[in-house]
Amino acid sequence: MFKTNLSTKALLIALSFALVFTFSPVLEARDDFKAGTVDLQVVVQSHQEAADFQAELQQEMMMLQEEFEEQVADLDPDQDEEEMMMIQQQFQQQVAMIEEGADQELLNVIEPDLDEFREAEGYDLILADMAVISGAEDVTDEFLEFINGEVEEPEMELEIDDDDL
Repeated sequence: MFKTNLSTKALLIALSFALVFTFSPVLEARDDFKAGTVDLQVVVQSHQEAADFQAELQQEMMMLQEEFEEQVADLDPDQDEEEMMMIQQQFQQQVAMIEEGADQELLNVIEPDLDEFREAEGYDLILADMAVISGAEDVTDEFLEFINGEVEEPEMELEIDDDDL
């Protein structure tokens, strides 16, 4: 699953604010500016390439866990405490590096589709929903329909003219 840790959330919020402030002079001059938000957790769970990436990532983490368990299996907790702590610290550093890179890779997987959706639907900016308090439309469902190839069918209204009865 897509784990958003505090630093990732802070990074997303900071990037979103930086984008907004970068575009703010342009925004003031345009009345037709259109911004949307997406729930990244929902998108990642529903995006096929992101799901495939997560499966690969989970496999990599399981292999790393197995490697860690093999390294400490023959150690005596009482006699080799310092070595166990060193191995555990290395393991935690590796996990942190993988998770940090994974968050960026997931965004790289999703970003081309977001860009395509933004252009096709006429949005000027798409932000992570956690970075927006007000002023942007949630387009998560529309984005998921877009990437899954689902097009909303127009509702058909049956018009009956009183003269036909």
